[in-house]
Amino acid sequence: MTDARLVFDAAVFRGMVRELAIRGAGRRESGAFLLTDRDHPADRLPQPVTAIAYYDDLDPGCLTGAIKFGANGYTALAARCRRDQLRVVGDIHTHPSDRVAQSRTDATNPMIALDGHVALIAPRFATGVTDAQVLGVHVRESGDWYSSFGPQSAALVRIRERSRFRLALPLLARRAAVGWKRLWRNM
Repeated sequence: MTDARLVFDAAVFRGMVRELAIRGAGRRESGAFLLTDRDHPADRLPQPVTAIAYYDDLDPGCLTGAIKFGANGYTALAARCRRDQLRVVGDIHTHPSDRVAQSRTDATNPMIALDGHVALIAPRFATGVTDAQVLGVHVRESGDWYSSFGPQSAALVRIRERSRFRLALPLLARRAAVGWKRLWRNM
């Protein structure tokens, strides 16, 4: 398994990690579902993470030290996905130590038990996490979990910086469209 599974915009990744650390407050696990646009083909890798749904926003009482996510949380997740035209591609949760391997509980009680699902684990309650290399990346295939660490994690979960050129393209396209409309009206 060498193909990238998920890709994050760097700002989204940094914001997510920062938010997980805040929600865990250095003393409890926290987590979130990783979402992409419903129209992105499920078999086209990597899956871009376009939105984050934090567990405790969906199920306010779920962060108890561990994570006890209930049926009401899944109902809220489904409603958000329907409303915003999204679907779940993965999840992330934190562990208290540097250990990012799945615990027995993680492996036998996944947040989503479907093949292709990517479960990420961040160390130290997400404090100081700056790149994918420190994450545990666990991919469900054929009903089993395949785990990657270190450089393999960074290969499966890519974090991309947006270039200035790439950010400028939508602005240039809008300006060009306005220019063409003016030209068209004056003909």
